[in-house]
Parts: sequence; C-alpha cells; structure tokens
Amino acid sequence: MEWLFKVALVSLRLSPLVVGAPVFGNIPVPAAARIVLLVALATGLAGSLTVAPQNVETLPWMALHELLVGATLAAGLYTGFAALHFGGRLLDLQIGFGIASLVDFANSTNMPLIGTLLSMAGVLFFFAIDGHHVLFHVLQLSLTRIPPGGALDGIDAGAVVAQFGSAFSFGFMIVAPVVICLLLVDLGMAFMSRTMPQMNVFILSLAVKVLVGLVVLALSIPFAGAVMQRVFDAVFEGWARVVS
Repeated sequence: MEWLFKVALVSLRLSPLVVGAPVFGNIPVPAAARIVLLVALATGLAGSLTVAPQNVETLPWMALHELLVGATLAAGLYTGFAALHFGGRLLDLQIGFGIASLVDFANSTNMPLIGTLLSMAGVLFFFAIDGHHVLFHVLQLSLTRIPPGGALDGIDAGAVVAQFGSAFSFGFMIVAPVVICLLLVDLGMAFMSRTMPQMNVFILSLAVKVLVGLVVLALSIPFAGAVMQRVFDAVFEGWARVVS
C-alpha cells in the first residue's frame, strides 16, 4: 500500500506535464498509452522516496499539492512555447495570414499558420538540446526538494509569473527582423498611397508583404537558433528557481 501511495502521488505530479504540456500533450496518443507512460515514469521516480503515513483527511490536500507542483512545472514549459506562438501570431497579423488559420487536427482547434510552424520548430529544438533530459532531472529534483504531500509554501510561484512576463519579449526577439522589414514596407506603402492615390495600394501591399515577410523569415531562420536557446534557457532557469 505504501508503494501504491507513492506512485499515485508522483503520478499526480507528472500528469500536468504528460497530459497538457506542449511537448507531450499535443501529440495524438491514445489515453491508455498516456496512462501506461505516466504510471511507468511514476514507478521509476517513486522507488527511493519515503512518504510519512498520512490520515485520510489529508489525502485531498496532498493530491492538490502534487497537482499544483506539476502544473507549476508545466506552466514553465508553456512560457517557452507561448513566446514562439506570440511571435508567429504577430507575423500572421502583419503579413495578412491572420484572416486564415491552420486547423490543428490533434486538438480540433484553429491555430495561426506561422505560429504553428514556429511551435513545431520549437518542439524539434527542445529535443535537439536534450530538453527532455533536463525535464526528467527537474522532476527527480523536485521530488527531493519538494517532497510529495509537503506544504504548499514550498512552491515559488513568483518564478513562474516572471517567466510569463518574459514570453512577450522573447517572442518579439524571434521575429524582430521580419517585423522591422514589414514596418518599413507599411511606411513605403503609406507614402505611395499619398503620392499615387489612383493606385490600389491595399491589394498591392498584400502581395508585397507576403513576399517580403516570407523571404526575410527564411533568411532569419539560421539566426533564430540563438534566440530559441535563450528561450529554453529561461525555462530551465525558471524550473531551477521553482525547485530550489
């Protein structure tokens, strides 16, 4: 019973990451496979834990504590992908792709076109830099620093709030070259509309902005790796502050 109790608590802590995190939650995997993966990870992590016996009255609070710790770690990962999503959404609005959207068949939702592409690139980059290894290390460290069923004051929620605040700045940094070029295009089109009012500048600007936006985006992709590295470094540092 003690072993089952430990596995249940660790499973509750892992569930927000396995079920809802952008890296793992958006993959169309059957629910049974998710449960098997969740229990297998919890079994491996709960082997060396020692949990003091608790009363039946304290079990709901312990379950709530584990869900909050897992949700805090998952929120830190959300901030990294929120930066990519924000940058892609910003480009969609400037280029003109905001009038259309890409259907996400995994979640049956409408997603921005460039935001979806940047999020997919972020998933590949996360695994390329061994971010999943860091995630498992943080989970193991959290079980040591914040024992299952501990007090709720062991969570540093301010670190998560600070991460969400930096998502906007990182999102703009990723697409800054494209945004600046599109701003110059808008200024040029505004000047043309004043000097040549007979020209349909609106229709012309749509084609020009799509062409310029995609070309500059393709040229800036090789330099976006350093910014993505900073994005996930901020995620890892936020995790370190949460479990410290």
